[in-house]
Amino acid sequence: MTSLLKKIHKRITRKVTKRLYPNRYYNWYVFSRQLTHALQQQVMPHYPTTLSSPNSPDVLSASTSPAMPHTTVERASTHTEPTVVAIHNGWTESGGLADRLKGIVSTYQLCQEMHLPFRIHFTHPFPLELFLVPNTYDWRISPSQLCFTQPQTLPVCLEIGSESPWQQQRQKQYLQHAFQKAQSTQIHVYTNAMFACSNEFGKAFHELFRPSERLQNAINRQLDFIGQPFVSVSARFMGSLGDFTDTMPSVALPPNQQQQLTDACLRQIEHIRKNHPDTTILVNSDSATFLQYAHQLPNTYTIPGRILHLDVKADETSMNAVYETYEKTLLDFFMIAHAQTVYRLKGPGMHCSGFPHVASLIGGKPFHSITFTL
Repeated sequence: MTSLLKKIHKRITRKVTKRLYPNRYYNWYVFSRQLTHALQQQVMPHYPTTLSSPNSPDVLSASTSPAMPHTTVERASTHTEPTVVAIHNGWTESGGLADRLKGIVSTYQLCQEMHLPFRIHFTHPFPLELFLVPNTYDWRISPSQLCFTQPQTLPVCLEIGSESPWQQQRQKQYLQHAFQKAQSTQIHVYTNAMFACSNEFGKAFHELFRPSERLQNAINRQLDFIGQPFVSVSARFMGSLGDFTDTMPSVALPPNQQQQLTDACLRQIEHIRKNHPDTTILVNSDSATFLQYAHQLPNTYTIPGRILHLDVKADETSMNAVYETYEKTLLDFFMIAHAQTVYRLKGPGMHCSGFPHVASLIGGKPFHSITFTL
């Protein structure tokens, strides 16, 4: 009877939710299934089945959407707890730095709740330990310990789109169900979904990571150069200004509109300056053109270096060259985390970037998003 009541309660809850938010619920539900299915198509060819068994686990099908998780299935007590591995190895697009960290930290927090061992396999576009090394929790796993065959390993794909606490909870339930039903020795998770508790995000991040010695030295040099205190302002244009190659579809604006958008962003920086007199403003952006304009403003600082999306692999082969290619991205991130206050600009055609928000979470700093029109 209890099981029947639970099913009835879930069905009523879903119907009520659909009536309250018909368009948002349905659109997110369909979109999430499409993204999850697309991820599965990219990942599954890398996981051949080596043992034929009617009980062999397979990748979670699209029918087990995060919008409709199955009933909890308890793992047999005689089965060894599986190791959960967050995978970022270039087999599928993993998003930018902040996107990857959202998925990694969220998965880690769930593993902590479920008392499961957690590891990270991050090799694309650079080995993660080039920039981030274990802090108090050792998440390293050697290539020889990884298994990419079924049924020994269960690959789990989870779409990244979310816009509400309710949707984030559904994503968490999806992974939780996958972990509970797995009969494999490893669970490979491909996700950037952020369902982690925002209040605990920074704590979890610092349990997992600290900057590598080389990166920490570079951070210290930037802090010494910019001085204290400072605030940060971030602007994500994607391809709107025509000078950045993004993985998401974007169209360069006509030259006159590019200038209008640039000028509008510069005016926003001037407004922020009035609220923070005698304070240096650190400006971050995916547009080198905009950074050149911003650098001309008084008491404004930009970090030099190459701007490259993490899903775009550089041609460099030596580790030193790879480090130098992506150093600016990591420096921007940690410098934002050190700012007193974090601002994000969102104008027409601009992306609502999670990069400064995630950095503010690990730094425990106030975050403000400024939306404006031309």
